[in-house]
Amino acid sequence: MKVAITGHRPARIAGKEQEIKSWISEYLSTIDCTKAYSGMAQGTDQIFAKVVEDLGIPLICCYPYKRVSFHPAEIEINDKAEDVRFISDEYSKKSYWIRDKYMVDNCDVLLAVFDGEQVGGTWITIQYAEKIGKPVIYFKW
Repeated sequence: MKVAITGHRPARIAGKEQEIKSWISEYLSTIDCTKAYSGMAQGTDQIFAKVVEDLGIPLICCYPYKRVSFHPAEIEINDKAEDVRFISDEYSKKSYWIRDKYMVDNCDVLLAVFDGEQVGGTWITIQYAEKIGKPVIYFKW
């Protein structure tokens, strides 16, 4: 089963990082996850990527557009990933949405770390997944 994640950045998950990490680990331990997709943003995406790597699941790092420099935390994750993909050649206002759509289109289930506020990229990604019939598993508070 291929799993992708959507979720909030550090400011919106503050104080819940360990809970989120445990939830991801517990869920992935109950399924036969053959591949995992992370959008590599700080916060939820990178927590997911690290858990996936700890569990030995092949990770696909999905960046919204081509970059030449990376944060040290990203380099560490990229070095252990099965693949690093740049979904668009260059930045545009739609780059992040194109990346999120790519991950939903290529997964069997979407994990969603969601605070319930119906705004932003996480909410848009959840709506798209539900619209096309992808199962969404929630961590909500």
